[in-house]
Amino acid sequence: MTASSWHVRLLGVPHLDSDAGATLVLERKAAALLAYLALEGPTRRAQLTELLWPDTREAAARNNLVHLLRKLRSATSAELVEGAEVLTLAEDASTDVKRVWQAFEEGRYEDVLASDGELLQGSSYDDCLELHDWIALQQERLRERRLTAWRDRSDRAERDGRFDEALRHASALLDLDVLSEDAWRRVMRLHYLRGDRPASLKAYHKCKDVLERELGVEPLPETKELARLVSQGRVEVPSVARTDIPLSVLRPPVLVGREGEWASLEEAWQAGKFIFLSGEPGVGKSRLALDFASSKGEYHVLEGRPGDTNQPGASSARAFRTLLNRHTDLPLEPWVRLEMSRYLPELAEAGEAPPPLTNHLDVLRFRQAMGVFALATNAGITTMIVDDWQFFDDVSVEDGMSFFGGAYPLGQPGGMPRVIATLRTGETSEANLRLLEQLVQGGMALHIELRPLAPESRFALLEQVGVPGEGELRSRLASYAGGNPLFLLETVKHLIESNQLASGLPERLLPSGRVGDLIARRLARLSTTALQTARAAAVLQRDFSVELVADVLGAPLLDTATAWEELEAAQITRGERFSHDLVYEAVDVGMPDTVRRLLHRSAARVLPRYDAAPSRVARHWLRGGDFAKAADWLSQAAVIAEASAQFREATMFFEEAAGCFETNGDVDAARSARDAAARTARLVLVDAS
Repeated sequence: MTASSWHVRLLGVPHLDSDAGATLVLERKAAALLAYLALEGPTRRAQLTELLWPDTREAAARNNLVHLLRKLRSATSAELVEGAEVLTLAEDASTDVKRVWQAFEEGRYEDVLASDGELLQGSSYDDCLELHDWIALQQERLRERRLTAWRDRSDRAERDGRFDEALRHASALLDLDVLSEDAWRRVMRLHYLRGDRPASLKAYHKCKDVLERELGVEPLPETKELARLVSQGRVEVPSVARTDIPLSVLRPPVLVGREGEWASLEEAWQAGKFIFLSGEPGVGKSRLALDFASSKGEYHVLEGRPGDTNQPGASSARAFRTLLNRHTDLPLEPWVRLEMSRYLPELAEAGEAPPPLTNHLDVLRFRQAMGVFALATNAGITTMIVDDWQFFDDVSVEDGMSFFGGAYPLGQPGGMPRVIATLRTGETSEANLRLLEQLVQGGMALHIELRPLAPESRFALLEQVGVPGEGELRSRLASYAGGNPLFLLETVKHLIESNQLASGLPERLLPSGRVGDLIARRLARLSTTALQTARAAAVLQRDFSVELVADVLGAPLLDTATAWEELEAAQITRGERFSHDLVYEAVDVGMPDTVRRLLHRSAARVLPRYDAAPSRVARHWLRGGDFAKAADWLSQAAVIAEASAQFREATMFFEEAAGCFETNGDVDAARSARDAAARTARLVLVDAS
């Protein structure tokens, strides 16, 4: 049997299913090995032995691994794991967890939810602490992916007015995280929207009971407020009418803010150089490449895909098949057809198979065939756009350079078309980055790092897509979404779809659609330490430093500094702030409620050591659910505000303190705070006169 005959099932009780109907239950360490290779890719033997047998001498651990692989091979009569010093899962081996990961990356949430079971369910790894922690992290990531998918389905159904369906999806959220107040509020709201107010209030009381039983806390103020609105019948019912997105927003007619880059492209084009456009997702790499290529004549797009990097030749095979589909009657010499059948089996004659590649001459012949094939299929094409080059595997990159590099300068009569490649900053392999650098240093390539749009270009883009009004609305919108064109446009789309554009930018705007997906993908790739560091920073919101974040987390400063470097490399933060507001919002929205409360309480304890204003400390106690401490700090803030003749603010703080005292059952303190609020309110009137 071959590896493709077996299907690796790692979700639920780990086992193997064969095409012939056989089932093999996997021993726990064999299951862990397959899971690690599926999710982490090629791994050194030494690293695997340390994970699987941490307390065993190196020689014995290596021997254990040999026996494990032998038993796996004997049981399946297949090479599910390949390699010598570096092991990898067989290219044609099918794994359920990897399919789920890829489906999430590609936004195919239906496929994510089609899976069930926990990763390596029922297997214990308490004797392998590092492996245990890795598995726990992957289990949490799987859970977060499923939560994201259920939220997406619930949101979509609610927006379309399908409240019964939205409620089913929200209930699935609760099944995954019964302590999530966000999920409880969804259920409450959707019961109300279905016209069942008693069920909505019943959900609130169940939420209250669960939080008291499991955590010893009360629901957050916003949950209580929703319950109050439900009881009064005052929850806003959304309109389900769809608002069409203008074509100018879907695709702005004119590229803005890239005049300098366009001039550089023109110069490199005339010289026949390779062109590389890099930048963060959504910054406009593909749009610039497409617009420039279309101005030069016919072009073709080849795309890299997530998962290609661990599959040698996968990108080449896809690219060649795409080109072949454009030339179904392509005349090729027999030797070229035979060689190309390594990537395109349909080109081989019946019963014919290419010989194995045993030496460099065989490889040279194979790549000569690729060159012939590429010349024939690219005839008449002026530009080849290679989109998402960071996903291309190293072998495929070498394939491309073997015939594109030999045709330099590009774009000559009878030669290869010019090439524009786009790649995401920070997500490209070291080998590809070295190649790019060599081409640039050799004068054969131009590399442009696209930066966020300058403020004047953001205004030009907003004007082009028809954002109404002058001054404040455009200014706030441009500042809110930053200089990333996609983020800016997706924000405008969300405002149009939610009928909020005409009324101005809301005080708090959550990421939606592709914007949220993009940021969620960046967050999913973070280490646990980096993600928790980002969450602590999001809880602090402003005026934070690495030292303060470390104190909030109770973590060593150097560990937090290392995590901060990871956040900067992932463009989550820039310096000691979030890269832009949408990133902060995405971190905040994706944070489990329990984690959020704990971090707010920690921040409230730490901030006084940094001489933080009492009002800031109070907010953290309030969001952490400790109303008694919040009331005390709000009272301090009110006194300071009153002493500073800030009577309006003092009134607000006294009133909030009174509400907290009442929630905590301190009637006398609440009465005193309200009296103080009345006194400062009169001072507001006096001050106004």
